[in-house]
Amino acid sequence: MLESVEIKDKFIKVNMLQYADDTMCFCKAKARSVFVIKALLNCFKLVSGLKVNFQKSRVRKVGCSSLFAQLAAILNYGTMKTPFKYLELSVGGCHKRSKFWEEVVEKLRRRLRKWKGKFISMTGRLCLIKSMLFALPLFFLSLYKMLVMVMKEIVRLQRNFLWGCKSEGRKIVWASWKKVCESKEEGGLGMIDIRSFNISLLGKWIWRLGFEKTGLWKEVLDSKYRGWRDLQSQRKSSTDSLWWRDLKEVWSLDE
Repeated sequence: MLESVEIKDKFIKVNMLQYADDTMCFCKAKARSVFVIKALLNCFKLVSGLKVNFQKSRVRKVGCSSLFAQLAAILNYGTMKTPFKYLELSVGGCHKRSKFWEEVVEKLRRRLRKWKGKFISMTGRLCLIKSMLFALPLFFLSLYKMLVMVMKEIVRLQRNFLWGCKSEGRKIVWASWKKVCESKEEGGLGMIDIRSFNISLLGKWIWRLGFEKTGLWKEVLDSKYRGWRDLQSQRKSSTDSLWWRDLKEVWSLDE
């Protein structure tokens, strides 16, 4: 029998998550559970004819002892350390450090180098900023609260590209960035303000906690943090994750 990982107060059991063609198995650090996972994979191979790709499969420990190396050998998987990448999203890193965001900023910078701003009209530059500069960090913005210094750097890249600021020198800035981010009905250019965008995406988690009735993710948060009730109470706890603290900050902004 596979011994599932149990989440805190309500002992919500988690043993498997699937997304697209990826499968993640969770179990306690015991040889018996690992053998069960291996048996399941062998049964899957016999039934479907599909073989596990060991080069792409990894196993990671969370607070277990030296037994981890032995368990990884049983599965014939490579080991994995944090932070690691999943769907281009860094998992396990500290988003409160600027280094965590370096890859996002660098991607934006590389994208801008490919575009020749002086050969593109103002409307074209505006469309490129809206379509690409927000599409690249979307995963990060929907899960992590962006640092102020990182936010300012991204706004600087957007602003310089919009006004055509390149190596040939600084161009005329025709309006403040606050005005640019206003709607067209109010006289702006309809640019999305990255701070408001980030807060809105994080606020969606709070909305879903309050209105969605079922879901494993909701059950896990209810068991670990008491769900939206804990957000509402603004109770501070040393066991809160950085992500949960960010949601509490977002909640307080609405008050």
